[in-house]
Amino acid sequence: LHNKSHRSAVACNPSAMGDDARALSAAFEKTTEYANYFITYGFLYHQKQMLEDHSRMVSYRNAILGNRERFEDKVVLDVGTGSGVLAIWAAQAGARKVYAVEATDAAK
Repeated sequence: LHNKSHRSAVACNPSAMGDDARALSAAFEKTTEYANYFITYGFLYHQKQMLEDHSRMVSYRNAILGNRERFEDKVVLDVGTGSGVLAIWAAQAGARKVYAVEATDAAK
């Protein structure tokens, strides 16, 4: 994703991880916490619910775009980016580079 000032957001995926990180990730995927968190957030309806929460979205948007000085020329890591909207706003707020990382199927 590129905005007008050539700043970018970059999506990362687990296949880009090293062997140790992949092994740790595979072990974690077998836990109940994984099932309760990552699988739920991977469903499109859950992302849609969050995006339709007007108060949530306006608050996040205002917090990011209202504090441009905190983002200007910074590198931002959005872990659990979901739809990527916060990463996009970070780029719009002037971040030099934004890494949008998502481990669920929402990234597909």
